[in-house]
Amino acid sequence: MFRRSIIKGLVASLIGATCIGMSTIASAAPFAVGDVFASTGNGQVNVYSQSGVFKQTLDTGLGGFTTGGTFDKNGNFYVTAFSANVVSKFDNNGNLVDATWANGISRVESIVFDAAGNAYLGNAGSAQIQKVSSTGAPITNIAVLQNTDWIDLAADQTTLLYSNEGSTIRQIDTATNVDTVFTSGAYGALFAKRYLADGGVLAASGNGNVYRWDLNGVLQQTYAIGIGSVFALNLDPNGTSFWTGTLGGSAVRKVNIATGAIEESWSTGLTDLYGLAVYGEIQAGGGGVDTGGGNGGTVPEPGTIGLLAFALAAFGAVRRRKA
Repeated sequence: MFRRSIIKGLVASLIGATCIGMSTIASAAPFAVGDVFASTGNGQVNVYSQSGVFKQTLDTGLGGFTTGGTFDKNGNFYVTAFSANVVSKFDNNGNLVDATWANGISRVESIVFDAAGNAYLGNAGSAQIQKVSSTGAPITNIAVLQNTDWIDLAADQTTLLYSNEGSTIRQIDTATNVDTVFTSGAYGALFAKRYLADGGVLAASGNGNVYRWDLNGVLQQTYAIGIGSVFALNLDPNGTSFWTGTLGGSAVRKVNIATGAIEESWSTGLTDLYGLAVYGEIQAGGGGVDTGGGNGGTVPEPGTIGLLAFALAAFGAVRRRKA
């Protein structure tokens, strides 16, 4: 009886410790897959749930406009501090790591990571895209034919999509320096844009629409968002929806790509929205946070797995002895 009590106590302790350990791992980072990061001015970014519930404010301390944002593989958040000409970095707990992680870029407005952990920065102030390392150190400046406010990287790791807020979208192959028109037409002022998995493109427009083209730049679908000029464009982790928001306003919408149906509709309550980011958002270029297989789950560390296995084995021994 005494031995059985000891074993039962040990099993209970191990299972309890394992549960505590797994709980600690699961709650290590407050950012959750699907969280929406809204650049709201004053050097700040507000974080909301998918349904628009406010969670926290991230502050660069720099004031002025904040615009495009993104994440690296470790879940760190980066936002372009447009007015300060820098990129600010926050860890996945929302702590400011480096207010000037990358600097010296005139009117930096957008950022995207490649699969290797390097970042590309869109430049509204000149005809170039700057490539920086994972530490924010400059690697090279890629010369293009017009300013590069909003950019995205294709899955091939060499093709960059860009525009200067006109009605033409261009793309450059950085391996060959061939710069071509992706699409052009009566689309209004085109802002944020994203490559889709099939090579097509989505882009937000100042005329209030979001457009979708196939990989050859042929228009496939027009989404009338109904909230005025739309500026942001991000792909939801679910792979079937996109997010957009009113230029300099407060309205945020989640839209089904296939049907155009509005899936989420809410307001930041502020009037200076100039960019969105979504934790776990799909990026063709392979950058962005690793969400553990796309479902946001955190895989337990090997030590925790071993501890759980030992506890279960001990529990089995108790059951066999009782039998």
